[in-house]
Amino acid sequence: MNLSSGKQWPVGVSAAIIVIVIACAVTVYIALLQPVQENGDMMRDYHSLDANINELIANKISFDKKYRLSYIGEGVSQEGSRLAYRIEDSEGHAVNNGEIKLVLTRPANLNSNIDLDTARVEDGNYYFDDAKVPFAGRWNILAKVCVEDECRHMNLQSDTLQKNVFEYGLDKPMRNAKANGGRSL
Repeated sequence: MNLSSGKQWPVGVSAAIIVIVIACAVTVYIALLQPVQENGDMMRDYHSLDANINELIANKISFDKKYRLSYIGEGVSQEGSRLAYRIEDSEGHAVNNGEIKLVLTRPANLNSNIDLDTARVEDGNYYFDDAKVPFAGRWNILAKVCVEDECRHMNLQSDTLQKNVFEYGLDKPMRNAKANGGRSL
């Protein structure tokens, strides 16, 4: 075939189109091999979180008017770590009648969730002792805290390779140190 007679452009364009179609097909095939994972933030799936976000924000505001919640624990570890929260009322007195439901989850795979329900309570501090994670990497520490009829969520990000724990959530949308002004908890 003689391409010098002006046929090189149609052949080149046709070859480019074929390569692009093959690349698109490979991309779709690889995407279909990867399962879709729900994020699980606020202990809800995406649709439930989206439908009830206003209620969750109102609950957080109501809780924060009466109580102060702070994370005082360590980052997650494969050897075991102490996860701990402190609840105080608006006057700074320790609150010992709260309930904390805690879930450790990997953002990439919700099949490795670890539920922690029973906390040891001492003077407003809620301790989850010897919390071990089976895999190295990033873990989310999702907590639902209820005192009487007031509830709120606290989402934390931790990594087995770093000691810092960062909060993210409704008012901290970024999942990195910049969301906290470069500070860790």
